[in-house]
Amino acid sequence: MATTLQIHRPYVLKALSHPLDRPDGPGKHTVGEVFGQVSGPGSKKRKRSELAVAIDGDSLHLYDIPSAQAITSYLVPPQAYFTCAPHSLRWRCSTSKTASRYTYASTQDSLSAKKEIKLFKDVVAEAGNTTSTLATHMHHCAKPIVHISATSVRSSRDTLTNQDTPAHDLIAVSADGTLISLAGETLTEKWQSSPSILSQELPSNTGCHVDFVQPALAADVIDGMFGGKNELFGVFQEKIHRQGFNPDILVLVTSPEKSESTRQRHLHVLALPTERASQQVNQQNVIPIFAAPLPTKTGAAKFQLDVRSGTLQELSEGVLYTYAFNGGIPRLENKLEVPEMASFLRLSKTSVLAATADSLTVYNPVYRSLQATAPLEVEEGVSCELVTYLASREIAVGLRGTSLIAVQIEAPKTRTSKRRAEGLLADSIRRGLPRAQPAQKRGHVELPPSAILAEALPGTMTEEYLARLAADTAKADEYLNANNMKEFEELLAAQFKIQLKAKKEKKEKKDKKDKGNGTTQDKTETTSDLPEWSWPSKRSDYPQVDRRWVFYAISRVFAWTNPSENPKATHLSCRLAESSVLNYLVDAGHLTISNIKSAFKEEIRELGDQVDNVIGEELPAVLVEVDPAMELLVVFLSSTQTSPSELVTSIKLILSSLDLLNSATAPKLQELVLRPSPNASTTTSSEADKQPQDKDTEMTDDDAAITKQLDQAEQELQLTEYLATTSTRYPLRARGLSAAFSKLSACPSLPTVHTLRRLLTAEEIVCLMNVLRNEMIKDGWTTRYLADETSEEEGEQEAPPDGSIKLIADLLSRCIDAVGLGGWMGFDAILRSWGSQQDAAEFLEDFQNEVSVALEGLNETVRLQGMIGEATNYAKRANTWLHNAASKPKAVEGGEGTATTTTAVVQLSAGPLPLGLKTEEKIGLERVRGGGEIVQRSMRQIGMFVSKKRRGYEVHRISEEGLLSKGSGRPSLVVQEAL
Repeated sequence: MATTLQIHRPYVLKALSHPLDRPDGPGKHTVGEVFGQVSGPGSKKRKRSELAVAIDGDSLHLYDIPSAQAITSYLVPPQAYFTCAPHSLRWRCSTSKTASRYTYASTQDSLSAKKEIKLFKDVVAEAGNTTSTLATHMHHCAKPIVHISATSVRSSRDTLTNQDTPAHDLIAVSADGTLISLAGETLTEKWQSSPSILSQELPSNTGCHVDFVQPALAADVIDGMFGGKNELFGVFQEKIHRQGFNPDILVLVTSPEKSESTRQRHLHVLALPTERASQQVNQQNVIPIFAAPLPTKTGAAKFQLDVRSGTLQELSEGVLYTYAFNGGIPRLENKLEVPEMASFLRLSKTSVLAATADSLTVYNPVYRSLQATAPLEVEEGVSCELVTYLASREIAVGLRGTSLIAVQIEAPKTRTSKRRAEGLLADSIRRGLPRAQPAQKRGHVELPPSAILAEALPGTMTEEYLARLAADTAKADEYLNANNMKEFEELLAAQFKIQLKAKKEKKEKKDKKDKGNGTTQDKTETTSDLPEWSWPSKRSDYPQVDRRWVFYAISRVFAWTNPSENPKATHLSCRLAESSVLNYLVDAGHLTISNIKSAFKEEIRELGDQVDNVIGEELPAVLVEVDPAMELLVVFLSSTQTSPSELVTSIKLILSSLDLLNSATAPKLQELVLRPSPNASTTTSSEADKQPQDKDTEMTDDDAAITKQLDQAEQELQLTEYLATTSTRYPLRARGLSAAFSKLSACPSLPTVHTLRRLLTAEEIVCLMNVLRNEMIKDGWTTRYLADETSEEEGEQEAPPDGSIKLIADLLSRCIDAVGLGGWMGFDAILRSWGSQQDAAEFLEDFQNEVSVALEGLNETVRLQGMIGEATNYAKRANTWLHNAASKPKAVEGGEGTATTTTAVVQLSAGPLPLGLKTEEKIGLERVRGGGEIVQRSMRQIGMFVSKKRRGYEVHRISEEGLLSKGSGRPSLVVQEAL
């Protein structure tokens, strides 16, 4: 759930007096923070809910923010103005109630140009009386002071014995980069550094200007800005630790003094002197540790740095830049553009409070979104300057004109005591800021009209189409009720975008034949009169059609009835078995469970969650009933996205037709063909009345039973003759079985195991395992590849697919899981029912041996593939090398000083394969770079490839023939490699 921030209405915290004008302009209000610390080991400075407000020519005030009350005030001369924000430290002794307050301010006299640093010290005793003292230090820096801050309290012996006063120093930084260290109690100068330590990275003769200063501790800088790497902080003699030695660090941002409107700024990390080094007066001990440029050039800017998180934010010309540190190097993380932003405060890593002339707004700089906003009263010439944010009280304080204002930022209501994750992407949805429109608009490019989008998809919901759909379905129902199948199929063929074949008219011959026989033509259309559809060559060529017509066709071709008293009756039956619409639905892959459920959505409500299982079990049986030759079933398995229920039912039907299931519950093919229809009953008197009977002869029950048996035997004989004449070795059913096995292995294993347990008995699952074992043996997976003798039958067989062993292994594993532990424990009873002499142990042992042999054959295949592949690759490279050598011109024989070249002739023989040999490949003089550019190789690259060809360890031998070569010229050396 997205979090929501709420900004309450700002209120005036304190009305301030008007400042006096400066020599260079109007007077200002400068605001600084107040810190507090308690004496004792491990104590650290903490930010207090107080502010130090300096008013030019008037005074310096300390205010408590929650109570909006003034704590104390210090007057300054009317001609004095403040050069930077004041700094205040409250010190309290842990053993007594005495508290001391040190308030530092840097002033400059507008009349005499005298530059001073003042200390206002107040000591509040236990009795409540206050003692105030004033200390002043006059410095002679060329530029005014832009920053003052107190260092950490030193833990020396004097500090441990006297806890009433803190042992700290005051660090002052001037605009030109000069650092001054003063004693915290007396403002006595200890040391002063030169601006040269900051101007080393800047161009010469440009000067240095300090834009931002942030004091920090070394441990925080290492963890936040350098990612925990303290290699650069080895200048200290001790190891830096958060609870131990933790020196003071200054982080500065500088820019060239003489620069244009945009400046290249640098980030500096300086190490201040340690406790031991600070005791040496007039010695410069500031050490520059790190310096890096900021990645963007900007004009006048305001900065805020969170050292712990390592985030630096810069506001320049209405753009807020956020930098993250990677090893100390700043990189731009994001950029937030708010043109009217005058000041900002960092609330968290993902929240920034921005102030404009008329509003206060919280932004998410990461996702560039607006989180909350609150209006401000518009006053001409008055801007809002945000000063500080108190996270513990969720109060932001700002300076608007001559008033000190505060605003409460309410956290989300879902936040508990432990702050939850905020600033997520969900918090920025539908709150994004509009992007600036580019100055140059993208040119309009006219694209050619799309052929795909030119026509609407089938089934587009328009009023005209819906009206035409209702009229066509009503017309199709009229044709179907009138038994006009010709017009019905022509209408559906047009809706399915199937062409009809041109049929020759034989009306004259048919009329003559009917006249000769003395018969009349029937009004109803016969099968021969139905139009013949032109089927596409591939299933992918079927055009897209409206699914509503598919639902209509399924609801008319099939029928769904409630279960009758006959246990063999089914819910699903086929009404138009001889129609081409059925062939289209099967071949186009429309007979899916989802389509059938949509077609009969009113009738299947009684089944509930079992409807998928019922359809998956009955649909293959209905297709076999329509087509006993199982052509429709095979096409259905090949073209339709099926579930495990349909696949297992189809496998069961095919195996039972092949007499491969040794189960009494397995349905025979004849039973499926002679199965009664869903509406059929055992005996009805209406059918008996319709049959003509002779009065003299009455048929007894025995005669009716004999007649029924003769009809069944005749149908079985016709089916057997058809199967024997059309497919002698059952190639059609074998193809359907392969398709079912392939799709079943692709189904998830868990639903497949559950379906096998639901539709097959343990005996039938074992029969299926035997079929898979037979396939594994027939495909040759249990035959050794390195066998010396092969039978003639194995040579005639076609090679099985490479993935068939994976399919067989997967299905065997699922069959084993489907039988289950209980089924295997009672497997002896199944074997005895088959009349087998084996027991379960022997069966499983034979099965394990077959699997082991198949695995051994796979290992031999992998090894043989590697051997043959290596020899083949060598032969290809050698042939290429010999061809290139033959194409080169031969050297002239004879002559002094020339070496005789010989060409090796390789003869093919039945010897051992050349395993492990390598051929010399010529290094190409060209190479292809990225983008397809062809460039010449350098000599260095060629030498690198040549060196890679040499092996790690080689022995070179100079033969005697080379030393005793004929001729007075230089002998040729024959170098051989010892492998």
